[in-house]
Amino acid sequence: MILNKILATIQKEWILLRRDVAGFMLLFLMPAVLIVVMAMVQDAPFKDYQELRFDLLLADNDHGRLAQEIRQGLKQSKNFHVVDSIDGKPLSEEHLQKLLKGGEYRVGIVIPKGATAEVINAANTVANRISEKIGMGKLPAREMRDSMYVRMYFDPVSKPTFRMSISFALDKYITYSCSNVLVGRLSKLGMAEAGETLDTAQTDDFKKIFQGIGIKEEALGDKGNISQFISSVQHNVPAWAIFGMFFIVIPIAGNMLREREERSSLRIQLIPFAHNYVALGKIFFYTLICTAQFAVMCAIGLWVLPQLGLPALYMGLHPFVLVPIAICIALSATAYGYLVGVVFKTATQATPFGAISVVIMSAMGGIWVPVDLLPGVMQQLAKVSPLHWGLDAINHIILRNGNIKDVLPHLAVLLSFSSVLLLISLYANRRMTHSVQ
Repeated sequence: MILNKILATIQKEWILLRRDVAGFMLLFLMPAVLIVVMAMVQDAPFKDYQELRFDLLLADNDHGRLAQEIRQGLKQSKNFHVVDSIDGKPLSEEHLQKLLKGGEYRVGIVIPKGATAEVINAANTVANRISEKIGMGKLPAREMRDSMYVRMYFDPVSKPTFRMSISFALDKYITYSCSNVLVGRLSKLGMAEAGETLDTAQTDDFKKIFQGIGIKEEALGDKGNISQFISSVQHNVPAWAIFGMFFIVIPIAGNMLREREERSSLRIQLIPFAHNYVALGKIFFYTLICTAQFAVMCAIGLWVLPQLGLPALYMGLHPFVLVPIAICIALSATAYGYLVGVVFKTATQATPFGAISVVIMSAMGGIWVPVDLLPGVMQQLAKVSPLHWGLDAINHIILRNGNIKDVLPHLAVLLSFSSVLLLISLYANRRMTHSVQ
């Protein structure tokens, strides 16, 4: 008896589900798409940075042996594509910084003038110390300088692990070049077994030669406009705020479907022009809600997280630019939710599609994993995601200390995205109204 009731309930639920074939298929299709996208997105973090390839800007102010060997080592590496000229003109340090501030590249290296001379001087100093012990001649040398560095600049969005990997690789090439110079200096002193002599030299001497030219990581901008490097707070607060804003798709679509089931939306559609006013009211209301949501998340980053021992959210030099950015992101999220509410006919269709599609767009847009680490195809697809444009716009303000001019292209993309979705929604809704009439 009990079994019959259970079987009858199962049969009833199957009949109900079968009536909505599209919704039933989405229950399987959307998770399948999510698996494919997330597997591709999260494949990169499981790989070492040494398996990836990056564009690297190089400004050579030295034009000497050290610069040549660093350039050769970088070009021979599978990890770097060296960019040392733009439009046929050698890169200057100012141009390099400008490109990094624009977010077009992630890392730049500046080899200072006189770097090779400093390495040779350091090598001569070490060679002279070794030659003193065996009664050999001396090479010309002066006091070591402490201010000679190969300078590294990073896009503030770059992760600490990435910066460490670049620093390690550069240090390896500099050490190799310094060792070659030292061997050459020892050979000039007539030491036939320069390699053996080098192996028996004191540790302090080795430190001297390796410190002949150092590596220094510098922040972009002048003292009054120093860019902030990314941290857990600088990434997670805006990233997950945007992610949460796009989940407005569920209440928007749910309310629209409920109105359709109750026939209240049909009565509104039958009144001339009333539907347009109602649509504008919905869009304005939910855009306001999403903007308020973003403000609350920023407030948490400013005042709550520091109480938990985390750094406070840095808002950049032009924090008020975040207001139009937040409004454009909110409008995009609202337009997307409105489209889902118009296109789909049942909650079984709208809910899984809306939720999972937001997760997919967030994964493609750099919320989960930096876009730089994604496969080439995914990096191109990231440009389709409004979350990518929103997050990159915020990064321009809070990390790169940009201004409104720097984010105008991002705002234009977000507004275009919103406009296209709203036009499609209004057109689809009008056709639906005519079909009912």
